[in-house]
Amino acid sequence: MAITIRQVASLAQVSTTTVSYVLNGTGTVTEATRRRVLAAVTTLGYQPHHAARSMRGRSETLGLVLQAHSDRLADPAYAEMLAGLADGSAKRGYLLLIATVEAEEDEPQLCLSLAQTGRVDGLVLLDPWIDDQRARVLANADVPHVCAGPGPAGSSYVALDGNSGAQQAVGHLLALGHRRIGLIQIPSELADSEPRYQGYAQALTQAGIAIEPELIVEAGRRQEDGYQAIGELLDLPEPPSAVLACSDDLAFGALHALHDAGLVVGSDVSLVGFDDLPLAAYTQPPLTTLRQPRRALGEQLAELLDATIRDHTTPLRGITLAPRLVVRKSSGPPKGQSS
Repeated sequence: MAITIRQVASLAQVSTTTVSYVLNGTGTVTEATRRRVLAAVTTLGYQPHHAARSMRGRSETLGLVLQAHSDRLADPAYAEMLAGLADGSAKRGYLLLIATVEAEEDEPQLCLSLAQTGRVDGLVLLDPWIDDQRARVLANADVPHVCAGPGPAGSSYVALDGNSGAQQAVGHLLALGHRRIGLIQIPSELADSEPRYQGYAQALTQAGIAIEPELIVEAGRRQEDGYQAIGELLDLPEPPSAVLACSDDLAFGALHALHDAGLVVGSDVSLVGFDDLPLAAYTQPPLTTLRQPRRALGEQLAELLDATIRDHTTPLRGITLAPRLVVRKSSGPPKGQSS
């Protein structure tokens, strides 16, 4: 039996009129009441009547939800992807709405509210997690959405091929003669994390090299996290001769730490990043890294979300874009071994 607006009102301890105000973005309600109503909607899995939604028509707007104090919009990699998303949206007649929340746990409810009040026709989910509550809530409510990264069951996605990228990077270091290769990993909760680890592990296994857990350090996403992580690797009784950092920001931090330790990058220790941010070509030495088609990723997200909005019966799709290794001077043969 379908959940009714009266059941939502009863659980939230408000009137049906208040529930309508929250779902339609009309009237005046307090923030506490709005959250209570949205929590009830999520708990019960309530969906507004499709006929009523169709009467409102489409908003011709796509949505993004970010944490209010996130620094992701200042990230050059994000900026390039968002430029592609904005261009792809505009070509298909959409505006792009960026909404913010104070706390991460509020994101699923805000995503659902934006869709159910008709403010957006669909949503792009950035930085998907392995167990992404935003995707689960939207999938349960039949709200069009796509993930910018490997998506959970029930969600379409466009992802960069982290497995292939890590295999390229490790294969490059193996070809140079390295056999003890460290990994600075992004947080394991992120859906992008596991493919990069798997690519690293597969490349070593195929070369007949055992995986050594002590050579794998899980870090955050900032440069200071990369700085600390390389310190852990250098403190090992037998440090690695080469390191793959799973983002350029982590690699930049690692580069500073290696300089501070008096080591020559590309000679004493080789370092490979993952992004090819604009700064990567101008570090000292220039960073070997994986160039990712971020603008194309943004454009593909808009195209896939538009197809889902226009036809809710569109089958779920997963699109993977391949990175390309850019070799610069931060990687070279192990010390004492000629190229």
